[in-house]
Amino acid sequence: MNRGNYETLAAAIADSDADDRARRILALDLADALTVTNQRFDPVRWLRQCDVPVTPVEVAQWSSRLAYRVKHIHDRRRACEERTGVRLESYSVTGPATTR
Repeated sequence: MNRGNYETLAAAIADSDADDRARRILALDLADALTVTNQRFDPVRWLRQCDVPVTPVEVAQWSSRLAYRVKHIHDRRRACEERTGVRLESYSVTGPATTR
C-alpha cells in the first residue's frame, strides 16, 4: 500500500457516520491488519488521522502485534533522540504518551 491508500482509509473512517465506538473498533482492527503491510507504519499516528482519540497504551493493549509495533517505534525514537538530540514524541506501552 502507498501513503495515499493509508490516507484514503483514514479519511473514510474520520468521515464515517458510525458512532464513536464503532469507528474506534474498526480503526483499531484495521490498524492491526495494516501493521503487517509496512515496517514503518505508525498505528498511533494513523489512528489520530482517523480522528480516533487513542493513547499509545490503548493501541498497545488492542493486540500483541500493535504492542510490538508501538514498543518498536518507542525504542527507535529514543535511539534517534539520543543520537541527534532532536526531541520526538515518545510512545510507551506502560504509561501515557510523553513528549520529552
